[in-house]
Amino acid sequence: MASAVVARTWRSTPAESIEAGLAELWREIGRQAPVARAVMSNLVIFRNRSSAGGRRLDSLAEGLPIEEVVARHPSRIILIAHEHRRVECEPVAAGIGIVTFGPPQARYGVEQIAVQASCADASLPSIVRRIVRGDVPTSVWWAEDLSQVPPVPALVSMGRQLLYDSSAWRDVRTAVLSLAPIVRNRRSDCADVNWRRLAPVRQALVHAAESMQADDLRHADVRIAHRPGETALAWLLGGWLAARLHWSDAAAPAIEEVPHADDVLTLTCGTDPGKLTLTLTEQHVAVSRRGHPSFFVAVPRESAGDAVAAELRSLARDIGLHDTLGALIRRFSAGSL
Repeated sequence: MASAVVARTWRSTPAESIEAGLAELWREIGRQAPVARAVMSNLVIFRNRSSAGGRRLDSLAEGLPIEEVVARHPSRIILIAHEHRRVECEPVAAGIGIVTFGPPQARYGVEQIAVQASCADASLPSIVRRIVRGDVPTSVWWAEDLSQVPPVPALVSMGRQLLYDSSAWRDVRTAVLSLAPIVRNRRSDCADVNWRRLAPVRQALVHAAESMQADDLRHADVRIAHRPGETALAWLLGGWLAARLHWSDAAAPAIEEVPHADDVLTLTCGTDPGKLTLTLTEQHVAVSRRGHPSFFVAVPRESAGDAVAAELRSLARDIGLHDTLGALIRRFSAGSL
């Protein structure tokens, strides 16, 4: 279990004085009691200024589990609230803070930097480059709906990883296609918090497939029904199946939303008498097939902060996710829905 927050210290500062201001904050905190500076990575969090509204610098992170994340994976937080402009300009405001965790005899702290910037997209890397630590890796957390605010390639390319949550997507096709340059470039790894929810589903399907012929799966009639709000999850499952089974667009599963449904999603494969049915709920995955014993796979309980921290700790490219995105990009690029 991660340590609880002990104290937060925050102040505004000129953009050119961020490092000097942080050094002064560390000295002030150190005078009160011993504290260790903890940092395993840079975590650049992108927010659109219009969605952040008129919030104060110290409240731009509201709605994000940042403190829960850094308690599990200590990182220098760099929060960018960006407003697109066609001309280059400097950040309009900056703030710095330190959050401390742990008991008095084992305190550790992490740094937080917030910058409000109105500038061209191409100017973002120069702003971020001045405040990232060069001795640790960098991840970019896109805390916006990719279908409404597409990723800025110049900023994403600064990190080893682009982290996002596809459950927030209002338009799956637009969001997936916005990731196409990143997936094809392969310079930055994609990490989707929502994709983690499919892990027990994929595990269950692999187990169920042991009793089925590959050609039966490849040519079966597959349908995915989902409750409202789970469109992206359903498409991710469809994309994963397409990638694993090498489906053509014509053989891709039918995906539909079911109003008032309680189950997260239901997949049916084939027809009677050997029809396979998989149901994902908040608690488990249930798989049934006539003539075979039913089985269940538990769904792990994981908070949003746990999920983000786990992705930050992962150093390997998620091949399954990248293959899934590749399959969806091909389908949506061809105009198939």
